[in-house]
Amino acid sequence: MGSDITVALRDYDDSIVAAYQRLFPGDPDKSPELLNWRFGSNPHGRARFAVASRSGQPVGMIALVPTRLANASGSALGFQAIDTIVDPSCQGRGLFVKMGSLAQDPAILGGDVLWGFPNANASPGWFGRLGWTSFGPVPLLIRPLRSSILLGRIHPTLRAIDVPFIRERTQNGFIYESGEQLSGDFDSLWARVSARFGTAVERGGEWMRWRLFDKPGADYRCTGMRSGIGELDAFVATKIADKHGGRLCYVMEAIGAPGRTADLTRMLLAELSLAARQGAEIALAWCARTDPNYRAYRGAGFMPLPARLRPIEINFGARALTAETAFAASGKADWYVSFLDSDTN
Repeated sequence: MGSDITVALRDYDDSIVAAYQRLFPGDPDKSPELLNWRFGSNPHGRARFAVASRSGQPVGMIALVPTRLANASGSALGFQAIDTIVDPSCQGRGLFVKMGSLAQDPAILGGDVLWGFPNANASPGWFGRLGWTSFGPVPLLIRPLRSSILLGRIHPTLRAIDVPFIRERTQNGFIYESGEQLSGDFDSLWARVSARFGTAVERGGEWMRWRLFDKPGADYRCTGMRSGIGELDAFVATKIADKHGGRLCYVMEAIGAPGRTADLTRMLLAELSLAARQGAEIALAWCARTDPNYRAYRGAGFMPLPARLRPIEINFGARALTAETAFAASGKADWYVSFLDSDTN
C-alpha cells in the first residue's frame, strides 16, 4: 500500500466536508447542506468515516451511516457503507480493502452489522476480499406508466407516441404537508407492522420526518389513509425525477397495516395515475417477493425487472461484525429494503 498512506476512522466534521469537495468535485448530491443533513442530523446518530490520507490529504474514503435496525440481535446498530471512493492517483494500492477492513472492526466502529448496496465496481471488493454476504441484485420492481419510453426503445421517432397506460383515478388519501404531522402519525403504524418486515432500518416517525421532509431540496410526495379511529393505516411516498434517459416515478415507500392491502393498492394506483399525468413514464420500487407489501405492488401492476434488463447494477449485501448478529448476514436472513434506504434517491 505504501508507508506514506495512513488509514483511520474519523468522525464527521468540516474536514470531511472538505474531503468530499476534493474527492467528489462538482457533485450536486454532495453539497455541504446535503452532507450536514445526511451525516450530521440523522436521528440514528452521526456518521463515521474510514479515511485514507497521504501527507494529511484524504485520498480515499468510505462513509458509514448509523442505522438502528428492527428485528436484529445484539445492540441492533448497523452502519450503511456508502460513497466508497479512492483517488485515481492511489488506485491499485489496496486502499479499498484497507479502509473496508478498518470499517469492519467492531472494536473500532462500535456497531453490529455493516451493510449496503455495492455497484458493479465495488461488489468484487465487498463480496470477495471483505467477506460480505451477497443477497443478489436489489429487488427492483417496474410499472410502465406511458407508452413513450417503451416505444422509444424500439425507435427514437416512436417516442412521440405518448399515451398513458393507467387511467385517471380519484385520490383516496390525504397529503402530508409537514414532517411534524408525519412524525406524529408514523410511529403507531410502524409499531404495528415492523415485526412482519424482517430486519430493516427502524422507520420510526422521527426517522421518516428526517428522511422525507428535512432533506434539503426534498421533493417527495407523502400521502396517507386513516382508519375509522384516526390511526394511520396506509402510507405511500413518491418522487418524480428525470434519470436514466426518462422521467421516472420512484415509489420510495408503500406500507399498509395488516388487512389493508387493498387500500394500499388503491393508494398506489392513485399515485401512479397522478405521476403519469405529470409525465412520468415508468414507476420503480424496491420490494422483495417475501415482503408483506409485495401483494399491494403486484395489485398495482408492478413486475420484477430481471437484472439483465437493468440500466445499472446495484447489489445488496451485509457483513456481521459480532457473533450475536451472525444471522443478519447469513443466507437465510430476511431483510426489508425500499428506496428510502437508497442514498441516491
